Amino acid sequence: MAAPLLTAAALSLAGVVAGAADEFLWPGPTLVLLVITSMTLIFSMQLSYNARYYFYTYAELCEWFKGQGDGSAPEPYVRSQHRLAMRMWGTRNTRAVRFYNVGTLLLGLGVAASLAPPDCGKQAVWRWTASVIVLVGSIADAAWVLKMKPPSGADEIP
Repeated sequence: MAAPLLTAAALSLAGVVAGAADEFLWPGPTLVLLVITSMTLIFSMQLSYNARYYFYTYAELCEWFKGQGDGSAPEPYVRSQHRLAMRMWGTRNTRAVRFYNVGTLLLGLGVAASLAPPDCGKQAVWRWTASVIVLVGSIADAAWVLKMKPPSGADEIP
């Protein structure tokens, strides 16, 4: 749910950087970083949407088979179809989460880069301080993401 909002934030900040390049230390690289951030977060949403297609319960699958033809799909076949769908969901969902995590890291880097003051900027100490705070937070988030076990759900299939 946060990916669309974060994408909007990245694109909004990119618009600010593009419109006032003289107010930023590295306007070009910052703009590229923010656009890559937006595309990464959009891709995570697409992957998540695609993964959701394969996410359904065993009971839902049984109901679906009952509505098809004579409804006499063998139990082993239904279970194998459910396992396959859960594996596909797990793979695609894990990819979506990874792209989301990369997108949030890139957003932090883009914000940190946009906060760095230009050579003739005012309040340089405050802007550098804010930039470092965002950078440290982004690095801490990346470390936390790398430490946690990636989600899959595929290993919980009956």
